[in-house]
Amino acid sequence: MPVLWILGEAKSGKSELAEEIFARLPGTKFYIGTLPKTPQYEETIRKHAERRPGEWQLIEITDDLGMATDAIARVRRNEAVATLLDGSGVYVTGRARVWGGENPDPTMADEAQFVERIYSEYARLVGVCDHLVVVDHVAAQAPTQEDYESDRVAWRLRAFTSRCLAEADKVIYHDTEDVTYEDESYVKQIAREMLTGS
Repeated sequence: MPVLWILGEAKSGKSELAEEIFARLPGTKFYIGTLPKTPQYEETIRKHAERRPGEWQLIEITDDLGMATDAIARVRRNEAVATLLDGSGVYVTGRARVWGGENPDPTMADEAQFVERIYSEYARLVGVCDHLVVVDHVAAQAPTQEDYESDRVAWRLRAFTSRCLAEADKVIYHDTEDVTYEDESYVKQIAREMLTGS
């Protein structure tokens, strides 16, 4: 199944681009939101909710992607589904922070197991979707040992993300100067590429 990742800076319009592409994909639409309902994210959640068509089925998660995957799998038994996972980095960061608190002195083998566990959850979601669009603002570069020594939580997120990007069908990088989400021909082109696998 086609998987598209859109990476970009905060407030760059990457979510708008994702939503424009997503709206052109077939099947029942699932929108997985990961932002916690805190003052920090209140305005972002409100804006996303106002833009989102009412027929899109919202699934909100903070620490259990499997819950969303199970709900989507039940619908997919009878019809095609397309899923937009917005803010996977928020979800993975939260999981990575909790895991780090429970494992204060991990080995690299422990770290690899954690990343594999999170990736397996993501891979299961991929497996129940006909199309998947993922949006995030994390760095695309593979993590280094220096990264690990400076911020283990960020390292875990980058390790997960770099693996996902390596297996994605298409990756788009979006910056604050990019207004491609306003370019209907570009949006249609990306949607068509997802549909045809080209």
